[in-house]
Amino acid sequence: MELFGLKLVTVLFTAFAAGSFLVPMLEKAGRVRGLVTRPYPAKIDIRIVPFLGGPAMFLAFVLALLTGCFAFGLVRSSIQLGVFISCGAVIMLFGLYDDIRELSPLSKLSIQTGVAFLLSLFALRSDLFFLNSPLNVLVSVIWIVVIINAFNLLDILDGLAAGISLINLLTFFILGWLTADGFVMTVAAALIGAVIAFLRFNWPPARIFMGDAGSQFLGLSQAALALALSLAGNRQEVNLVVPLVVLSVPLFDLIFVIIMRIRQKKSIFLKSNDHFVFRLLKMGFDNQRILFVMLGLSFFSSLCALMIFLAANA
Repeated sequence: MELFGLKLVTVLFTAFAAGSFLVPMLEKAGRVRGLVTRPYPAKIDIRIVPFLGGPAMFLAFVLALLTGCFAFGLVRSSIQLGVFISCGAVIMLFGLYDDIRELSPLSKLSIQTGVAFLLSLFALRSDLFFLNSPLNVLVSVIWIVVIINAFNLLDILDGLAAGISLINLLTFFILGWLTADGFVMTVAAALIGAVIAFLRFNWPPARIFMGDAGSQFLGLSQAALALALSLAGNRQEVNLVVPLVVLSVPLFDLIFVIIMRIRQKKSIFLKSNDHFVFRLLKMGFDNQRILFVMLGLSFFSSLCALMIFLAANA
């Protein structure tokens, strides 16, 4: 067990080292190539900042994950791993294209659904004992698409999406450890290292953004980790609540945005400043205070999720 833990630490530090090299390199490349954010009418933050943090995180993650697989043999299923990395690459690349060219909402949803279907069909899907296999695939597709969009919408403040992702990933790592799931622990360790490296440059004031490439990849990854844990497969319905509680902050923001846009008779697919964070800004909260409030809520929800899991499986 000690040797296994050492291997996981190596994976984490490999991702951190690679990310610490790639993030500033792609930051400079973004400025040189003009791959920077552009203001739009509903956008409050009008800074010009490179948005290549997502590709940097993904590359650092893949390098660390492959190190863990080939050097340490940490992940047993090569098919599962290959499908996961491939789906992550597709969602990241289309997210990057969206950052540069801006896809239509229907195109984004179609790509997200296609990726979610492939991941659910060939690698990771829910294991709800009261549903048959096709319905588990359907539930998994909906879950993945929802979480992808929740994190895509959450990326509106320096350090917010990455900070909440870090807390969630640490929680998934602990859950993986408690359930002896090597896949979850290895993937979570690689993601943790990559996100920490990115946060060094994304913490306020941010030098680089993750863009849709990063937010959608992180959403896909966290949705996949929740499915990989298969917490509801042991016929304890309370375990269904655990991933929902872990991811409750991005889910709350998604629901809040949808409700606000429907109330104002706006399209739920178009960009606007209806986020909970923007409401706090209008109430006079500064960016740093909002960030710590949101991170505090995420930490509390993750703590609650762990307590629920431990109580249900005592």
